Amino acid sequence: MASAAEQDVVLPPKVTNSGSAPTAPHIAVLLNGYQMDIRKTVPQVYQFELTFVGERTVQVQGQPQVKKQQFERGPRNDESKETRRRLIWGLFQQLLDQNRDFFGDNKKTYTYDCATLLYSINDLGMKQNMKREFVLNVDRNALEDRAKAYIRNTERIVAYLLRTETVNLSNAVQAYLRGDRSVVQFLELLSSQRMFEKAQHYAFGNRLYDQESALQLQGVPQILKSGMQKNVRFVGETLQNAMPILQLDPKKSAFFPGSDLLTFVCEFLGVNHPDVVMQSMPKYFDQMNKQIKGLVLQTTHLPENQITFANAGLTNRPANEITFQREGQTISVVQHYQSQYHVNLRFPRLPCVIQKAGPKESFYPMELVKIVQGQRVPIDKQTPKLTEQMIKQCQVMPFAMQEQITIQRDAGMLQNMNPYFQAHNVRIDPNLSKTEASMLFPPAIQYNPDRVEPTQSGAIEWKLIGGGVQNRRFTVPVEWPKLWAVVIVQNCVQMDQCQRFCEQLVNTAQRRGIGNAMLPQRVDHYSETSIDYVSEKFQFYALHRCMFVLFFADGKERAHPGDIHHVMKYCEQKYDVLTQHVGPKMTAKGVGGGGGGAMIFENIMMKTNLKMGGSNYNLVTPDVFKRAIRNNQDVFADVWMGGKRMFFGIGMSHAPPLTLYERQAGKAPAIPTVVGMAYTTGREMLRLRGTYWFQQARTTIMKAEQMRPLVDAVKNALYIYETANNDQFPDHLIVFRGGASEGEFKKVSLWEGGAFELACKEVAHERKGKFNIPAVTIIVCQRQSNYRIVPERINSRGKATEQNCQPGTVVDKGVMNAALTEFLLIPHRALQGTAQPLRCSVVHEFRPPQGPSARLPQMKLEEIEYITYALAYSHGICAMSTAVPGVLYSADELAKRGRNNWKMHTAEGSSAQVFELPPPGQGQEDAFQALDTQRSVYFSEVSEQLYPKIATKFWA
Repeated sequence: MASAAEQDVVLPPKVTNSGSAPTAPHIAVLLNGYQMDIRKTVPQVYQFELTFVGERTVQVQGQPQVKKQQFERGPRNDESKETRRRLIWGLFQQLLDQNRDFFGDNKKTYTYDCATLLYSINDLGMKQNMKREFVLNVDRNALEDRAKAYIRNTERIVAYLLRTETVNLSNAVQAYLRGDRSVVQFLELLSSQRMFEKAQHYAFGNRLYDQESALQLQGVPQILKSGMQKNVRFVGETLQNAMPILQLDPKKSAFFPGSDLLTFVCEFLGVNHPDVVMQSMPKYFDQMNKQIKGLVLQTTHLPENQITFANAGLTNRPANEITFQREGQTISVVQHYQSQYHVNLRFPRLPCVIQKAGPKESFYPMELVKIVQGQRVPIDKQTPKLTEQMIKQCQVMPFAMQEQITIQRDAGMLQNMNPYFQAHNVRIDPNLSKTEASMLFPPAIQYNPDRVEPTQSGAIEWKLIGGGVQNRRFTVPVEWPKLWAVVIVQNCVQMDQCQRFCEQLVNTAQRRGIGNAMLPQRVDHYSETSIDYVSEKFQFYALHRCMFVLFFADGKERAHPGDIHHVMKYCEQKYDVLTQHVGPKMTAKGVGGGGGGAMIFENIMMKTNLKMGGSNYNLVTPDVFKRAIRNNQDVFADVWMGGKRMFFGIGMSHAPPLTLYERQAGKAPAIPTVVGMAYTTGREMLRLRGTYWFQQARTTIMKAEQMRPLVDAVKNALYIYETANNDQFPDHLIVFRGGASEGEFKKVSLWEGGAFELACKEVAHERKGKFNIPAVTIIVCQRQSNYRIVPERINSRGKATEQNCQPGTVVDKGVMNAALTEFLLIPHRALQGTAQPLRCSVVHEFRPPQGPSARLPQMKLEEIEYITYALAYSHGICAMSTAVPGVLYSADELAKRGRNNWKMHTAEGSSAQVFELPPPGQGQEDAFQALDTQRSVYFSEVSEQLYPKIATKFWA
């Protein structure tokens, strides 16, 4: 929930495109949204809090006591949440049926989130803060089986109704623009009611999946289910014409199949019989345990009332070796099932799954449980093979994307015939929203000495080789290190291959203008890949001032806790020795000759030149742009990306949520959120510096307690800029912030914008008048928003590159936020599927009260659009534009590098500090604050230990 200070933040006013920058001809595009007409809807809806509480009698110290359970609360796993949702919906329907004199006959006038939030067209005769109770006469046979099982021991169910607020629908736009999302929340819930009623979807917030869909994948037991993510936004050119749109983004997600556990495990491991698993248990145990730990399972051996539980893991002994006391005798799990249930286990040498209930543990043989349906596969359980299959299946071409949107709309009955829409007099446009898109010109690429211009259509090809290209040299080539070494890890390449590879690499360096390129002075062979072994080698390199290590090793596709790639990158940071990884396949292709082989050396050299502090090319104004403005000025390089402007990128890598086992155990490893920050140090957009640090897990906004590392990082960046620019500081800081949601815009402005301002004030104080506080602009870039845009006219037979909107397509009219400076941009070429546009929103515009920057006007929309697009060409290695500006791409890479270095530093987290979670009850808030303080101190210490000190773009 936003604080009062956050709610009071005023975001920068909307700036529209003035048309001052030329573009290519406009095109008509479709947005994946349908306009909602609420002009004739009910003037308001009344908000209530509705909770269902179950009661049962328990014995406490020999005395009966009533134990209450609020059904909206419980475990956070998918199965439990979905079961509770369906239970509460069923109880809600019975509540309405049994109290028609109070609630009336029309159920469609109610909108319920199946937790606590209820909206009604009528006030039900209740004033604000008035309460009512209803005792239900529950018809259990009317509930689904999973819901009946959930309340098996419940003796009485009471519904508690509390009148809270009134949501004004007649003033919806103004409320939304003030940051009040109550109307949006209501409309999003309203659009879900029909799907809740039909019970044909699994619902996880605004993501809903057809429970009957099940796409079988090749080589993996998991299945894909089709569905959608939906949300409501108010869009428009002005506040006066703003209207809500219902956006639908077709989705596919991996689910665990509702099969017996043993069948799933065998398919997952790729074996044809459980006997194979029993015979090779040490080989398979860790894989099995990681995959099924936390899964909700159900027994199959009981005559009735099967037990459903969250698996706490596998036993470290097989069923025939696990014993316990029963009636004074020691018996095994195998004997227990024989005598108690007349079940002879077929696979007694397999481990059991564990059910935990406080300190008590129960063991169930793997062959006697099944996986409960409706559970998504979390990221940490997605194997490379599954990920590959998911990516392939989710690559939907634009023409098919439109069809899938229609299918999902119809499946959810998100149409005018929806009885809930009809009851509230809400209308839905049957056609996708249409608007006009501009086409931006890409930058020209300046090498030394030649320059690559885009074609009239906006296409540009700037590879170093191919197509008759000769003698392109880097704009800022480095001097080759005087001392460098080659490492061959575990004989992955032959010595003669290594020799030829290095010779061709040196030749490539010389062609690109790199001075003093020479063969390595040392070749080492690593027999081990442990951190201790590699660290000892790097200590030697650092001692003898070796500046660069080229290592030949198996690729990252074989990632494991001892992955040499991550070990080498960890040692790179620890000992300040730059590294470059080359895999055996790349080596063989490189020395094998041919165009593809030559490109390998070019790519490595582009990476190496950036790593060592050089720049490969510059971004300059294309001739087509100059002709359009009738001016030969280099607007791109001298004005938009020059003129003492400094660009920042901020990205984050978040920790996974706590597992059910960790929550039950009351312990949690200190897995941090990693913040990556990259920044320019002058006019060359490819010459970046960067850093990363660690903070509280899953912290998406750097608030007061996380501001200090950001403030210090910005100050350090400003001093580095000063050194690189003859004691001159920037006049304008432009920040590309990745990942923040719309609900966090004000928080980003208040806290992170405040951190940049504080850093500037501290530098001004430390420089005592030699520093003029710069302007600060923060642009939030959402790559994973559920916006989609496709051309209105599509050749259904065309390739992905032909069906998609082309790079440089920008939408800033009609379908964007009516109050914010905002646009959609497709900066990259979609080679497969449908391009995902970058949603960019200006959330912070600061001007100091005095000094040169005080007079800077708010940035023009077309200027921001062109800068964002041009920086997508600043990756520096790949001769293609990227999906985000290069400085933000680098920030995300730094966050990943920080995450991997943290894993190496803590042995994959096993040596990370573990903190006790405070028990529930009085004083828990103070205990959590103390815990946060402990974690902050720990993360600060680790940040200092892993601070990257290499003064170049070492992550290239």
